[in-house]
Amino acid sequence: MKIAHLACVTPHRSGLYETARDLVAGERTLGLDAFIVDPLKPGKGEDRGVPFDDFDSARAADVWVNHSGLPKEIDKHPPAIHVMHGRPESSFLLEMQGSPKVYSYLIHMGRNGTFSKYITFWQEFLPHWSLIVPAEKLSWVPAPVDLNAWTPDGPSGYGFHNKGSDINVVCADMWRDDVTPFAALNAFGVFAKRHPTSKLHLYGLPTKQNGWQPLVAVLKQNGNIGELKPMVSGLENVYRAATMLITPHRIATRTVREALACGCQVVMGADKGYTPYWADPCDPVAFADAMDVALVEVQEPRNDCKGRNRVSAVHHFDPAVTATAFKKLFDEVLA
Repeated sequence: MKIAHLACVTPHRSGLYETARDLVAGERTLGLDAFIVDPLKPGKGEDRGVPFDDFDSARAADVWVNHSGLPKEIDKHPPAIHVMHGRPESSFLLEMQGSPKVYSYLIHMGRNGTFSKYITFWQEFLPHWSLIVPAEKLSWVPAPVDLNAWTPDGPSGYGFHNKGSDINVVCADMWRDDVTPFAALNAFGVFAKRHPTSKLHLYGLPTKQNGWQPLVAVLKQNGNIGELKPMVSGLENVYRAATMLITPHRIATRTVREALACGCQVVMGADKGYTPYWADPCDPVAFADAMDVALVEVQEPRNDCKGRNRVSAVHHFDPAVTATAFKKLFDEVLA
């Protein structure tokens, strides 16, 4: 079976691309002839064993999986599946502010029958998307992570460029309109009062400093800020060295999946079974309490938190499981 995944090729710079790459890698382990076609700049090549190909190969595919958009150069195409990588409210706000019209696009495509299936990686969003796309075509598939790339086995002595401490807290979320690290920063502020030597390291910071810079400046003045970085590569080394990762998200974002796969303690915004450490992100005291529990447990070697976190990632985010679910969808579409 020949499967063309349409995704803009942006290694280490886009969660959408990385997830698409993980999907293709998983499908190839099942024996599928899966590959990526960049709808804007098609060409042959590969990334970490995953091949890229051109429009000729896309035309010859049995099924398309749309991630970044359908190429205008191809009028007729095989049955297509659309993957909704975004969160519903984030997509809603993008269109509301005049950016990509995600909602209008999905409604239009649903009405004209362009896609045979619609996929979300988060079961929590099925009710939201079922209002926009044909509910009978909507499915949930668990999100994957590359368990060979994100692993506890590797360099663990990352020093945060001499800005680390005995307690290194990491936040690496993208700043989106629907969810920002604001809540996590405030929770860390409470945590830092209890643990004055702790450092917060921020990755994925927006170029524009409006808003986050004054808040971070206060924490820095108190001596609790470590690294401040935009989007970077090599976060696996950061996760292995971190005491914990904090995120306000209530779903398994790439940050959650990658950190757990590296064995890192994760404190998140809801109990979804991925980690025992969670609290309402809008309650900074409760969230700081959860951070305290994560700290106490990771400081006791007998707990083997790293091993438990890795087991959780393997159980929930195995690319082979995701690929098997997609193969079932391909069979249904072709039938």
